[in-house]
Order: sequence, then structure tokens, then C-alpha cells
Amino acid sequence: MRLHLKVINDALAKLGHTARLEKGGGHFYFKSGEAADWLDRTVGVRTINSLTLKQWIEEFRKLKERNEQIMRTIRPDTE
Repeated sequence: MRLHLKVINDALAKLGHTARLEKGGGHFYFKSGEAADWLDRTVGVRTINSLTLKQWIEEFRKLKERNEQIMRTIRPDTE
């Protein structure tokens, strides 16, 4: 099956996620929804069909977890 942004975004929505996959600058990235404040949101592939639908969903989950780890390590400025 040839993938399109709509297919991946629909799959994310079915799983209850509000982030969207977008293309730009030779890579793909997640934006809006839970990805709005992510520091790391890019997937370094040139074409959407470089990954399967299952792999795209896994990339989303990995980035979500990575960003949650980043946010846990940030300490508020107490000065």
C-alpha cells in the first residue's frame, strides 16, 4: 500500500493522538497536538514510503517517549 500523509494522520487519530505528520525540508515531522511543544519532532527519511504505516506509528511513539524524557530532565529556573 502506498502511504500518504492522510493515511498516517488518520491512523494516529484512530489511536487517540492529535499530532499530525507533515513534510518539509527533506524530512518529515510531527506538529500540533501533543507534539506542539516537542523539542525533537523530526523523522529523517526522504519519502513517506521509506517506512511502513506500522513504522511511522512506532516513530511517533519513540519521539513521544524521547520528548517526555527530555521534559523530565529539565529543571525549572529557581533564581
